[in-house]
Amino acid sequence: MAWVWLATSRWRRAVVTGLLLAAALTACRERQGNFSQHPGFAEWYAAHPPSDGLPSGVERALLWRYKPRVFLPAGHEGPIDFYQDYIGHGRLYDGRPEAEAEDQLGSLISDQVTPELLNAHKADPKAIFVHERQAAAATPRRVIYGRVDRDRLAVPGCAQPVPLTFLTYNLVFRQSGLPAALPGWEAFLLNRLGNLDDWHQLDHYTALTVALVEQGDRLSPIAVTFQQHNYTRSYLLGAEERPGQLIRPEDGRIAVDVAIRSNELYPHRTGRQERPAASFMDLVSARYLIEGTGQPWLAADDITEPGQQVDPVLVTLPPSDAFYVFQGWLGARRPMPGQDGPPGADYNTTPPFKPKAIQLAASYWHEGDVSFLDHLGALLGPDEPGPEELAPLAERLAKAAGLACPDQPRATVAR
Repeated sequence: MAWVWLATSRWRRAVVTGLLLAAALTACRERQGNFSQHPGFAEWYAAHPPSDGLPSGVERALLWRYKPRVFLPAGHEGPIDFYQDYIGHGRLYDGRPEAEAEDQLGSLISDQVTPELLNAHKADPKAIFVHERQAAAATPRRVIYGRVDRDRLAVPGCAQPVPLTFLTYNLVFRQSGLPAALPGWEAFLLNRLGNLDDWHQLDHYTALTVALVEQGDRLSPIAVTFQQHNYTRSYLLGAEERPGQLIRPEDGRIAVDVAIRSNELYPHRTGRQERPAASFMDLVSARYLIEGTGQPWLAADDITEPGQQVDPVLVTLPPSDAFYVFQGWLGARRPMPGQDGPPGADYNTTPPFKPKAIQLAASYWHEGDVSFLDHLGALLGPDEPGPEELAPLAERLAKAAGLACPDQPRATVAR
């Protein structure tokens, strides 16, 4: 996930000036804290402590059954093993430099970083891991990380919330680049400020989540949520493809394309595809993605062009593992905003949207879905969204998906 990029805009002179000023001021700016220290995370994890346990045999069978099919661009290195191919080649620092130090690394903790060592420092927001690609193996082990979560969707009119099971799959890439459809002049300028292919080290927010609901004595997939840049997008799963809905595969395995350079995941399409994208979800970005108008500054198309299919090995880690909850930087700290390595993969959104059911409902939008813009405005207010702002989103998702209250038969929806 490339966290920050500059967009196509008629305000070219302003953008260029802003970039140059940012580059000039970066050296003397006070370094901002890690996203893991965003207000609300401490309270969230205190109330929802991550489990130290691994999935059960039944849960692991579910993860295997619905494991996505992954398509890469030609020549793409593909997903790697987080510990073997990434953490196993680098150095861990304490992030506490001397007052006169020019860098932000601080003292070296170890240049032989093991899973145990990384986990011993997972609660330290100042810790910095720096990957050394030149030491890594030429052929990495292709892995996809799976976990199982459960949550309940509060639907207006239901006496009890609807129980849902969520299967989340994370792919790990050595680095994240900027979207491939950047205009030439912007690519030229940004390439002087960083590396378009390696904007920041480590990309492990590249994820999709399959939502399952009980149907009789079995669980059935009803929706899939993609993490794309700094927002999520949900699609229903049904018998036909239409806006906001993908065809449910017979075997349940969603096919996904990895975008060129940025690694973002998109529903599989053959041939070269331009995928409208934005950096953050706000009203301007949402209007652009839904109506196709008013392209914001922080927007540029991703490009997918599947050239090979790979079958990563499924690996499961405890939700409390450093892969998910490391509070420091899991990649080098670099000068430009958005170039620092990320924290753990579970810091993928702000605390109010951490519940999987809320994330599913709040991310359900599609091209032409102008009603979503009204709901989004309520979500993005100065205060954290409460039940009154979330209820309409849950209701529209439940209606579209044909979800029934737990004590009622599931509605039949023509899909």
